[in-house]
Amino acid sequence: MVSGQRRITLVTDELATLVADAIARACGDGLLPDACRKCSVEIEPPRNKQFGDYATNVALALARTAGTSSREVAERVVERIAIDGTPVAAVEIAGPGFINFRLRTDWLHDAMLEVERLGAGFGRGSSMAGRRILLEFVSANPTGPISVVNGRAAALGDSLRRLFQASGAEVATEFYVNDALNSTQLDLLGASLAARYMQALGVNEAVPPDGYQGDYLVSMAQDIASEAGAVYRDVPQAERANVFRALATERMIAQQREDLAAFGVEFDRWFFESSLYQSGEVRAAIEQMKQAGWTYERDGALWLKTTELTGDDQDRVLVRSNERETYVAADAAYHKNKFDRGFTHLINIWGADHHGYVARLKAGIAALGYDPARCTIILTQMVLLTRGGELVRGSKRAGDIVPLADLVDEVGRDAARYYCLLTSYETTATFDLEQAKRQSNDNPVFYAQYAHARCSAVLRKATEEGVALRPASEVDRSVLQHPKELELLRTLAAFPREVRQAAEAMAPHRLTAYVRVIGQALHQFYEECPALKDGVAPEVRDSRLALFATTRTVVANLLGLLGVSAPDRM
Repeated sequence: MVSGQRRITLVTDELATLVADAIARACGDGLLPDACRKCSVEIEPPRNKQFGDYATNVALALARTAGTSSREVAERVVERIAIDGTPVAAVEIAGPGFINFRLRTDWLHDAMLEVERLGAGFGRGSSMAGRRILLEFVSANPTGPISVVNGRAAALGDSLRRLFQASGAEVATEFYVNDALNSTQLDLLGASLAARYMQALGVNEAVPPDGYQGDYLVSMAQDIASEAGAVYRDVPQAERANVFRALATERMIAQQREDLAAFGVEFDRWFFESSLYQSGEVRAAIEQMKQAGWTYERDGALWLKTTELTGDDQDRVLVRSNERETYVAADAAYHKNKFDRGFTHLINIWGADHHGYVARLKAGIAALGYDPARCTIILTQMVLLTRGGELVRGSKRAGDIVPLADLVDEVGRDAARYYCLLTSYETTATFDLEQAKRQSNDNPVFYAQYAHARCSAVLRKATEEGVALRPASEVDRSVLQHPKELELLRTLAAFPREVRQAAEAMAPHRLTAYVRVIGQALHQFYEECPALKDGVAPEVRDSRLALFATTRTVVANLLGLLGVSAPDRM
């Protein structure tokens, strides 16, 4: 048995430090110019596993500065890498100067101890410690059900919250409700619901031509008629529209909350745009921008110098000639409110159709004296659903959109969330509803969850056969020397690095790719290294069972970051 428990650090950081120190020593020895000390060292797994566990191309990057071949740079660096007491078993040079590292097997074995020690905390780090992040996402207008496209933003935002928290950041989430008193959309919503209410009472009143036609308002109106009777029937039409504007907004927000909760997403705060007007914050922000010299008047309106502030293609109106403030003013006030609450980083997730709004928002932030670089805008692309190769169209019930609730009802929360995170938000997401329901390996979410269920099944079978499950700290981990055992250990030990990179790149889809790698390594281990087969030595059996337990923990932690369950049976 390997004795002692030492903390397994993020191995890529340790390797990068080893290389940076070796470069510094080479510079000190006069073999590399001092300018080489500033080079960033990137450590990545090589594409071809035969070259080792990790590699760096730093020698290729330094060749021009060093005035010699990249191979010569690599040799000078490798000669000065001190591997004693590190996870490194060997350092090799390949090709034109790639530096490859092979890890010690006992270091891999000790990774099991770290997983066991930290449990649900394995993978968490501190790379984002000190940041106070406000994530604002979905923020759909309260005029209809949450759509599948909104759902993609919801899955992304909620997973980023989990990733940022796992990286040490303080994170809050927020849904921005567009309920401004001067909202034409909400006026139309109220008028549309009022018409449906009158229809529910048997009065032939038409929905406005540019109103909301979805059948969800029919159901809502029938509910109101059932609850309130004809109390609003004889109210003047304009007054009735205002009443139903408030009723529609309140009920749509409640429905949106319910749909998102069913998707596993709940917000720390629902922030109402109307509060910015009621508190005077919009007017105060406009006045501050005026005092800073970033506005001017033209044609009776007040304009913001967005072209000068952020290179927007034209300046934007802050206050119209009718004295109504625009969304540019409200958005600026809202983001001032965010910064004034003490958040150091703002992240907004918007649909791709809002790309033209980015420069306008950042101009408002800059005009108020804040650094627009502290606000990141993520633009998500569309979601296309197919069934049997045919595109799924929107429903009349929801007003020609595909409601998120319908997707969750059909394929379940886990599949809906997982598919929304399967690819980068920068690309259109396409998934087949029939595939998402299949219990087979061609279904990505099934494959991911099955890795956890398979480990649970093996451990359950061991217990049923009377085999005591021993913790990793009590088994002889040194017997795990089979290539498939070591490959699985390498894959699991990389989890903290994968979490950090997914958080820093704001890319949860990296984890959906990584869990497939775990699944492949687990499958090969399961096939070639049986734990409960007759003839397997007890010490080997116990160590392999401990490795199954280690794998189950890592997969559960990973799925948790995606907001997807980790079932024990499938």
